[in-house]
Amino acid sequence: MSIPKDLREFLALLDREGEFAHIKKPVDPKQNLGALAWQGENQLGKATWFHNLQGHPGWQAVSYAETSRKRLALALGTTVKGFIPHMRELLKQGPTPSVTVPTGPVKEVIIKGDDVDLTKLPFHKMYEEDGGPYIGGGIGIIRDPETGELNAALHRHQIFNQSEMGIYMVPGRHTDLAYQKANKQNAPLPFALVLGVQPALILCACWTFPKDVYELDMAGTFLGNAVQMVKCETNDLMVPADAELVLEGYLVPGELREEGPFTEHTGYARAGAGKNPYIKITAVTHRKDPIYYALQGGKPIASSQVLDALPQEIGIWERIKDVGGFVDLKDVVSLPYAGGSHIIVIQFTPRIEGEATDVLLAALSSQYIHPKIAIAVDDDIDPHDPKELFWSLSTRVDPQRDTFVIPGTHGHPLDASLPLITTKLEHPQVRRGSKIGIDATKPPTRRPDDRDYFTRSVPRGWSTTNVREWIE
Repeated sequence: MSIPKDLREFLALLDREGEFAHIKKPVDPKQNLGALAWQGENQLGKATWFHNLQGHPGWQAVSYAETSRKRLALALGTTVKGFIPHMRELLKQGPTPSVTVPTGPVKEVIIKGDDVDLTKLPFHKMYEEDGGPYIGGGIGIIRDPETGELNAALHRHQIFNQSEMGIYMVPGRHTDLAYQKANKQNAPLPFALVLGVQPALILCACWTFPKDVYELDMAGTFLGNAVQMVKCETNDLMVPADAELVLEGYLVPGELREEGPFTEHTGYARAGAGKNPYIKITAVTHRKDPIYYALQGGKPIASSQVLDALPQEIGIWERIKDVGGFVDLKDVVSLPYAGGSHIIVIQFTPRIEGEATDVLLAALSSQYIHPKIAIAVDDDIDPHDPKELFWSLSTRVDPQRDTFVIPGTHGHPLDASLPLITTKLEHPQVRRGSKIGIDATKPPTRRPDDRDYFTRSVPRGWSTTNVREWIE
């Protein structure tokens, strides 16, 4: 299966697969694009392609293009079933360094200095509760001012005015650490925001790689070819040459601005709102006929849940597989409908007593801070099916025996259910809460008779009967 080389090839592939709802009536990014995008995915099962953006002639927009396992599998030249094995093999190969090219499509239009006007770009207001238009699908690129290491990550960016936008960074992550270093030097941190690229680049920007691995170099491995990069116009950062849109600028040192509210992956808007850093934009470059990649965050199912989930599933798989020497692991699922990957489900065949507890502890202590609820299910439960999952919880769990709670853990800063231990005026905001493990497996294979007690009953004649063949 061939891999699309850029966003446009990917969109054409999705269109051939029947994954798009095309909307040709006028759509206002500030008033109804968000609702249409959410309804397209959650009511029609389709990504949306907007061909007529009010007030923005020449622009188009797409949303939810990466928000399913099938679509991401198509982007990476694999299948839904083969996604995790395929990605695990690619990760073993390590990064493919990007290459520099003299120019590219993203340089077709160049706007600098006083001519920059973010309010003329079709950034959309996603939810009624949001504080204004936001960018959710941009890859933010920075260089650590001390080590020189590059980092690419997704953040949220509120549009403040013609040349300034906000940024919310997860405390302690790579972008935030680089900003803190620059801030101590009272130095601006050069920044580039990239929109409209092959989804492999977005997926890598959501991944937690080792600090010395550059996300866009790993994207080259995922794509099978090095990412081609061009130099920014107003700083020394490099950006993908085939992007649709790039915003260049710098994080302003020593100043915070009121930012938010913004509806995050949990479906709530208040978490994270407060005093946050901001970015001064010095240049905008884009294609002549640009496509705005309108990533929709917030209430499940949204882009953020799927983009968070898949890297976590693979990272936690790698974390669990060797616990105790070997785990008969079947699947790891971050439930997108639960919002924000705070629930992780591990399907495996338990062999001995206590193995489920060890597996759950590993799942709750990985490189990802999202999971606070880990559920272990047996090999006869489909972890993607909510009916199966809740049946297992109902019939295989003794709450006193099969659950444990770990208090005093570091929580995700955007999980509003956890108490803040900092004020809303502080940056960064920190939350502390707890985590729970739930063992919904059968007794281990070491006790076959006890395990057999939980064998599922099936209707008489199930294996030889198909009701469709009996209907006249």
